[in-house]
Amino acid sequence: MSLPPPFLVLAAWFASGDPEIGRAGVAPGDVLDETAAPLPLTAWKEGFDDWLYEWRPAGELAVDLSTRFVYRPGTGPPGALSWVGLDYVEELTFGDGRSIGTLLLQPFLLRADGLPRTPLLFDEPHDWQVQWRYVSLDVTRWEHLGLSWLTGHFELPFGLERQIDTNGTVRQYTNARNLGVKTDWGTSLHGERAGIDYQVSLTRGSGNDYRDVDDSYAFCLRVGNSLEENLCYGVSFMDARLSGQDAPGALPAFPSPDRTRLGADFRWRLPRFAVLGEGSFGTNDGEDVWSALLELNATSDDESVLTYAQLAGFGSHGPSGWDDHQSLRLGARYDLGPSATIGVEWSKDLATPAGTEESDVLAIQWRYRF
Repeated sequence: MSLPPPFLVLAAWFASGDPEIGRAGVAPGDVLDETAAPLPLTAWKEGFDDWLYEWRPAGELAVDLSTRFVYRPGTGPPGALSWVGLDYVEELTFGDGRSIGTLLLQPFLLRADGLPRTPLLFDEPHDWQVQWRYVSLDVTRWEHLGLSWLTGHFELPFGLERQIDTNGTVRQYTNARNLGVKTDWGTSLHGERAGIDYQVSLTRGSGNDYRDVDDSYAFCLRVGNSLEENLCYGVSFMDARLSGQDAPGALPAFPSPDRTRLGADFRWRLPRFAVLGEGSFGTNDGEDVWSALLELNATSDDESVLTYAQLAGFGSHGPSGWDDHQSLRLGARYDLGPSATIGVEWSKDLATPAGTEESDVLAIQWRYRF
């Protein structure tokens, strides 16, 4: 398994054990010289930020570098998922200063190397792909009236993902596996009015790729109380035909494209602790299915460390009855500073359908944004 040079640089940076190291010629324990030249990895960014401010004062660009190692015993050596991404955000305004909305562009170059389960985005176990993670214009001109318009490639409004963005992290909820699609191309209305938060979307049902398939679509809706409340909750609905979605492995088409879901979710925030949960039931091509997750997490006083435990499960009702899968996940995220993060998660199967073996999975991720 080989990794692109930027990820090897990051690995060496993290291996130093000193989150303050970020300048050339600085060793652990040295007094930092604020006039020292930055590492070549970040040197160009300072000049680019100055140029960008002169050209687009309301625009901000971040670079996202990451490598995630995934190990599943019995399937060979660890696999890796790496990426280099750009994150451009700009607040758009009219000439008189009135707000239009927010433009978000996130092109990513990803590399898969022998992952235990290769994501649908890739054509083979060792592959490069370009992905537009988010590409959207969120028109917030009438946000004060409880109405905003979102268009482009965005995350579908269903369950906990409406209030917590897990993209690019080892900590995940249930949308990708449960719905069959997590982000999609389309349009959406959202906002908050009289303490009620809502988002409704109509998208193409093609996932990462923009495809024009006549009978492919995804309709999603989530309604709940304000996301600012310590106890927030909501209900979600999805009706979709995902005939435009990528087919996994050697299958000729995406399995069970006709999907419906009805779900509920909640988040209860306490000082330093939070309890979250979501559950849904519905059908895949007429076959009954269910999915659920419960999480307890804790944060440190300075919010640099997050630890969590999840119980997750899903099942389907086939000719021989219910086939259920349940697992326990333990994870942590450590913010080394404003730019660097380490995430780790261990998952263990507690119950699997007949004829399948229980297994463990360990994921470790290094991420650096600047």
